Amino acid sequence: MATNANAALVLAFEEGCMSDVETCRSLGYYPRAFVQMVNEHGAVQTARRLLSDSHWPDGFTRLWEMGHHELTLEAYIHNHPEFHEFFTPQQLAECDDRLTQVGYL
Repeated sequence: MATNANAALVLAFEEGCMSDVETCRSLGYYPRAFVQMVNEHGAVQTARRLLSDSHWPDGFTRLWEMGHHELTLEAYIHNHPEFHEFFTPQQLAECDDRLTQVGYL
């Protein structure tokens, strides 16, 4: 049962990320590298990889330049505590640090 619940949570995370990708597309930005990573590694592993690097991912920078911080992976994770269990305290701190630097938090 716990495995099914975890699988459902992983799926919900991926669906939420891809929903934000569609919103980005409607704004004229297609985060191709992010989508490729999700297709190869899944959304949770992709997010872990991106949050384990202290450098801002290109997509984060692009969305910041567009004034759409709310569509970043970091904002999605921050705004959905039900997914926090997928990430280490350091990854969550990196998430909040990036969002603080751009004035989202």
